[in-house]
Amino acid sequence: MTNEDNLYNVLKRAKRIAIIGNAGSGKSTLAKQLQSKVHLPLYHLDQFFWKPNWTPPDRAEYKLIHDELCARDEWIIEGVNLSLMEYRLARADVIVLLRIPFYLCVWKILKRTFIYYGKETPSSAPGCKEGLGWKFFSFLKWVWDFEAKYPPKVFELLKQHGKILSRSLFYIHKKKLMNFYSYNSEGFL
Repeated sequence: MTNEDNLYNVLKRAKRIAIIGNAGSGKSTLAKQLQSKVHLPLYHLDQFFWKPNWTPPDRAEYKLIHDELCARDEWIIEGVNLSLMEYRLARADVIVLLRIPFYLCVWKILKRTFIYYGKETPSSAPGCKEGLGWKFFSFLKWVWDFEAKYPPKVFELLKQHGKILSRSLFYIHKKKLMNFYSYNSEGFL
């Protein structure tokens, strides 16, 4: 059985799927594709996090919204937000970690910005339009830092909670499903 077959077999039984990855890695696209196959409600975290004009939310208010989404019985949630990820990972039946090279993420971000310039993307929050400016360049710095900062912390969270997590983790690197891991109390198999 191929990794793709394993992924499909696990996904068709899953009720809660968490998709994590850098901006421009394809989280929203993958989430929409999965939704069309497994028919679970889809939540883009950016739509709940950002206020108009890319204004950060009140953190306590956002945590309540995030945790309420995660507490639901069925979902596909795509997004990062490391400070709240632990609860999402604990609730997820399946975790998909996208690790796409920086240059591909930046290319997709630039393409998205060009296509949607001055408009909202289908996965962005209301009032958050694509554009260039100081916030955009700060965002690119976040994208640059992502690979060094986030995947190691995600793996650390999975290891720390190995006794409570019995989930499937799919690791997609360079746009290809490279490894299939079944995560249980013993660790990666």
